Amino acid sequence: MKEYRADIGALQVIQIMLCLIGAGLSFAAAHFLVRWVRIMWIVVGISAGTAALLALIGLPLFFRRLRCYASGTKITVRAGIFFLREQSIRLDRVQFVQTITGPFDGIFGMNFIVLYVYGGQLTIPFLHKRDRQELTMLLEERGVFHVS
Repeated sequence: MKEYRADIGALQVIQIMLCLIGAGLSFAAAHFLVRWVRIMWIVVGISAGTAALLALIGLPLFFRRLRCYASGTKITVRAGIFFLREQSIRLDRVQFVQTITGPFDGIFGMNFIVLYVYGGQLTIPFLHKRDRQELTMLLEERGVFHVS
């Protein structure tokens, strides 16, 4: 059984985006709520604090616990921060596969594989380019239809 972990490049990109969004919301609050100083500082504190907590604590915990296990017969994804969720599917039940790649495929790790089965789907998130290619080859070897 092979283990795949989330790509750290994706974590860093999401952390940067969260910090930029928090800074943007803080700037907008400071600019538009200048007459109401108390409300402005509340909005700035909430937006900056939420972005910081998510970027520095929540996302690293999620990425640390995100795992994908692939064997010759099934694929399992484990994820969660406080509660660990595990989802497995047998490869012989997969109807088709969709691969989603983001911009700068090899740098940011924004690659996803979605396995569709009757009645549901399994998403394998934040894969490194080589891991995505390896999983795709495994699925093609098992006779699972692949859509790019």
